[in-house]
Amino acid sequence: MTAPRDDVPAAAPAMDGNTDAVFDRERPHLLAVAFRVLGSDADAQDVVQEAWIRYRRADLEHVGNVAAWLTTVVTRLCLDLLRRSRESPREPAGMPESADDVEGPEEVALLAGDLAEAMAIVLDELTPPQRVALVLHDVFGVPFDEVAHLLGTTSGSAKKLASRARARVRRSASAVDTDPDSARRVVSAFLKAAQQGDIDGLVQVLHPGVTRTADPQALPPGAALRVAGVQTVVAETRALQANARRARVATVDGQPGIVVASDRGPSVALVFRVIGERIAHYDVIADPRRLALLHFAD
Repeated sequence: MTAPRDDVPAAAPAMDGNTDAVFDRERPHLLAVAFRVLGSDADAQDVVQEAWIRYRRADLEHVGNVAAWLTTVVTRLCLDLLRRSRESPREPAGMPESADDVEGPEEVALLAGDLAEAMAIVLDELTPPQRVALVLHDVFGVPFDEVAHLLGTTSGSAKKLASRARARVRRSASAVDTDPDSARRVVSAFLKAAQQGDIDGLVQVLHPGVTRTADPQALPPGAALRVAGVQTVVAETRALQANARRARVATVDGQPGIVVASDRGPSVALVFRVIGERIAHYDVIADPRRLALLHFAD
């Protein structure tokens, strides 16, 4: 799929098949990372397949953290693909020269709702390094020193890349802000309709161009990580009616959302982008690293 790079771990003699379980365990997370960076289900699948090939050929005897190694491979393959497939976008007019001018402390991550906005709306407007810095740090909680290593830059530069990406996301999100009380009513109506299998109720609260993204851990094997359109979303929601019955409306990072909890805490969270009285996008979060970054309240 992609030509080798000097900074991607090189191929070596194949490993024995007993190590396959390590990759199988990490595969959902790797797919989640690739999908969030690339915004394409098919491209994410290709990247993870290439990572599997490199994993099978690599000599990992002296690698202390195989999971981190795999994330490095996947992220750099994503960067390669982004850089080959598109030109880096220009900075929009009026964009400040310094990230410090657009935001307070650079370590402050986007909230879950703003991240859903990024995945749905402005990801294509970011440069490849901005996308990687934003997704790895704000979506998956990767420390900036590790992000910097992946990008071949300094920790300070990685912070600035993420800061500029956040500023762009927040400008887009602020243009379509919905009153939280109104948004909660819409989310509540969505959950009620989902629990009852009410097709008409679902149609009423979904924007005609609604999209749904999801972590692989939230979906049946082979299900698409992104779907679009009212009919597709309604069909999927009805198929998952049993799961909806275990869900409740909650506050996720200060915004209305939906949570499915187990004895050990939240196992799935849905965050929404509501425009007017309809859901334009929602993101289903089930990757443990992402869930650990969220704040929940009733």
